[in-house]
Amino acid sequence: MSAVMASPVRPGPDSPAATMLRQLTDGLRLDLAAYDGLRGLLDQQFNAALKHDADRMSELSAQILAQVAALDVQRARRRELLVALLGSAVEPSVRHLLQRLPASTAQPIAVQWRALEQALTTCKTLNLRNCQLISEQQALMQQLMGREEHVYAQR
Repeated sequence: MSAVMASPVRPGPDSPAATMLRQLTDGLRLDLAAYDGLRGLLDQQFNAALKHDADRMSELSAQILAQVAALDVQRARRRELLVALLGSAVEPSVRHLLQRLPASTAQPIAVQWRALEQALTTCKTLNLRNCQLISEQQALMQQLMGREEHVYAQR
């Protein structure tokens, strides 16, 4: 696919580049909302794990997987848009796109992108927290059931 925006340009309001930029910013906005939803699900998962509510954890796991799958579809779409806007000679990244846009166009996208990066970091942190709790609970249950693994036991 050829680059619509291979060099710095000021896309007109009806140009293909302007349409793709609108799609990109709409996608970023939707992703922010999706990450907010994912954060809520991860918090609920943590609380369900604290309560040892296996049924609720199963429900939430399915919802989390669906949310992550939807985010992955949007990430792939964003990559397609970036390749179309930047061309194949440049790494398709928002950072590269922002460098090629006029400041007035780049600034709102940069704000959205930073917010999305922060939301992603928050969700990763919450996911790690949940994994750690669940792993600790599993290890404790193994100990209580007398099935603890003795990694350093003599054989």
